[in-house]
Amino acid sequence: MAVDLSKPPHILVVHGVQTGTNQKISLDKTVRALVDRVLAASHIHEDYQVLQYLYEDKSDAHPSVQLGKLLAGAIAKGRPLTRRALSMTVDLIGDVVIAAGQGSTAASIRAGLRQQILHSHQQGHRVLLLAHSLGSFYALQVLNELIAEPGLFQGEDRRFWPVQGLVTIGSPLGLNLQIGPWAIFPKVTLHPLPAEHERLPWHNFYSRHDPIVSGRVFGNKVEVEGTEGPLELRYRKGCDDKGWLLHGHYVNTGQRWLLAHTAYWQDPSLGLRLVAMLWG
Repeated sequence: MAVDLSKPPHILVVHGVQTGTNQKISLDKTVRALVDRVLAASHIHEDYQVLQYLYEDKSDAHPSVQLGKLLAGAIAKGRPLTRRALSMTVDLIGDVVIAAGQGSTAASIRAGLRQQILHSHQQGHRVLLLAHSLGSFYALQVLNELIAEPGLFQGEDRRFWPVQGLVTIGSPLGLNLQIGPWAIFPKVTLHPLPAEHERLPWHNFYSRHDPIVSGRVFGNKVEVEGTEGPLELRYRKGCDDKGWLLHGHYVNTGQRWLLAHTAYWQDPSLGLRLVAMLWG
């Protein structure tokens, strides 16, 4: 099905590691504010929608996470602050373990994202994927699966493509972490686009002080050359030959450690890139 260019495009945001519930996530408002500032500064009016793909409730329902929270409550009985801290830690670590385990919950999260992408596409909207942190792992997996599905990315006419581009921010995809026999973020083997000339743009924003990007617990900056960060170095080889047009963007937010991991949402260069990909 071809997209209808008269309909507003959809920016679909995939969140990263979270605490709390789906109801507490409001990245759609944050992204809209970024894009609106760029459009207003350029005296441009464009209609678009920012949607969220929320999976935190699915992660929280996992038996291991539920058991971990019960144990946290028992350990910190009578100490509410300690209990809260332990529960948050279980919540955050649980999200990563679920993604790395590639079990039924991770499969359900990927299936939900796939369904939301295809729903927007079938309604005639262009779709731009924007994924933060752990969300970039799910987004890349699902996009890669869609490319491998016959007919979805076939041909040179991008109007028939269910996704027009991928933007990742604060992504751990450059990390080659191993705990025992388990790879935490195994490298995704990219499928080639079934098109001769068209390319799928992938823009990755990273801070050298972001510990989720560098894998350095206290945010000691990672050394890079030019715009090639850990993700670009890991995925560059063979990427262009398969039709994935990968661009790295070094972001200097002025923040360190975990503050650097969340500061992307306030960086104007992200808004500029989103506007350029949709209307440039």
